[in-house]
Amino acid sequence: MKIAVTGATGFIGRALCSELCKEHNVIALTRRPEKEADVFERKVDVIKWNAERMDGWEKSLEGTDAIVNLAGSNLASGRWSEKFKGDILSSRVNSARTLLEAVKKTKAKPRTFIIASATGFYGSRGDEELDEESAGGEGFLAEVCRKNESITEEFEELGIRTIVIRTGVVLDFSGGALPKMAMPFRFYLGGHWGGGRQWVSWISLADEISAIRFLIENDELEGVFNLTSPEPVRNRDFFEILAGRLKKPCLFAMPGFLLKLMFGQMADEVFLASQRVYPERLLAGGFKFKDSGLKETLETMNIGREE
Repeated sequence: MKIAVTGATGFIGRALCSELCKEHNVIALTRRPEKEADVFERKVDVIKWNAERMDGWEKSLEGTDAIVNLAGSNLASGRWSEKFKGDILSSRVNSARTLLEAVKKTKAKPRTFIIASATGFYGSRGDEELDEESAGGEGFLAEVCRKNESITEEFEELGIRTIVIRTGVVLDFSGGALPKMAMPFRFYLGGHWGGGRQWVSWISLADEISAIRFLIENDELEGVFNLTSPEPVRNRDFFEILAGRLKKPCLFAMPGFLLKLMFGQMADEVFLASQRVYPERLLAGGFKFKDSGLKETLETMNIGREE
């Protein structure tokens, strides 16, 4: 298959392209191809793209079997000022809109369009068990997810199979959130966030990539899928297990008021939010998780420089 990936140089995008290129023709759409070409194997075609407008890159979409849109600003790369929140929203909605306009111009349209969303769709829901049928929640991230996901209706009108992936915290010591979570433990300052009872819905990077590939390759599957381990854990347990893997004590708690002082709104919606999410539709579709229990998952990961 010919598969195009936006956000291809990100934490998930790099791993996805590396996996897909083993059997498929992969096009990596990136803003800086001259700087990012060395990130990929030679099997990956690196194309310069503009998330705001078409300037020639859209020709690469002709005859694609699938498009995976992972584009979007990193939520945790800055304090949530009104400007930054606007960038978070526009980077997702605009890239999807630009892809839609590009697809409309193709003669041979893709069979599948996958768009990245997040478990933030559900908002903070305490101990409530959430699956793909659960209603959306409240808050900035929930609104971003709703607006981002709404573009799928227009892809469906073109006769394209659409899939929304609502991903939890993706874990691997090579990048993403886990090295940042592990950092305080290196200095014996690690601990849980707030009261520690909030639920963390997570997935290993390996399962994230396998699940996306599974959805691409199984044509009968469509709609919304939660990409989370079937075994979410409470925040306190998450950090105690992480501390054990790092062979460091878990002595401290970061008070909620201090997190809010440091990070503002992001603290409420990211660090202190409780999302007990289950991948019901993914399991029903036949996907088999390699990593389901957090303790066993972390034990199999190479800590690298964090050790």
